[in-house]
Amino acid sequence: MILWLYALGVAAACVVVLLQYAGFELLGRHFMIYEDGAAAAVIFLLLSIFFLIYRSKQGDHEPQTITHQLDHGDLKISYDTLEQLSLKAASRVRGISDIKARVHMNEGGTMRIAIKFSIEAGLEITKTTAELQSSVKDFVELTTGIPVEQVTVYVLELAQQTQAQVVKKRVE
Repeated sequence: MILWLYALGVAAACVVVLLQYAGFELLGRHFMIYEDGAAAAVIFLLLSIFFLIYRSKQGDHEPQTITHQLDHGDLKISYDTLEQLSLKAASRVRGISDIKARVHMNEGGTMRIAIKFSIEAGLEITKTTAELQSSVKDFVELTTGIPVEQVTVYVLELAQQTQAQVVKKRVE
């Protein structure tokens, strides 16, 4: 709020300087304003206007949430929380890593979840992804009570083997 008032004050001062430069007598006096001062006033005025517009658009926005109707009122769960729940369920599936999740809400009150990940070489991809989809869907629905319409999975690449995994395979 203080910065907003400061930007407003700077903008007002710049307008006064520009009006003085244009020949208007303000504040009961006429000050000599040169081209450099007028140019600086224009720059500061534009910066102040930009800052005021930017801050007014930014505002105090509530995070994106999904609203679920309960008996005694509404429950709002942020998309971040839903994504974290999806990641928690996905991390329980063996053989996947580098997991990322995105949540989208449908107009019918159901959600879609997209999971991107790397998979360990040698695993059956269709079986692992089916397990992942089921795990995420069941966990999110059980935890939140919000129906999950679809869990889309994207296998991005094969997971990089760590040195410990390589040594273990050689020993066996």
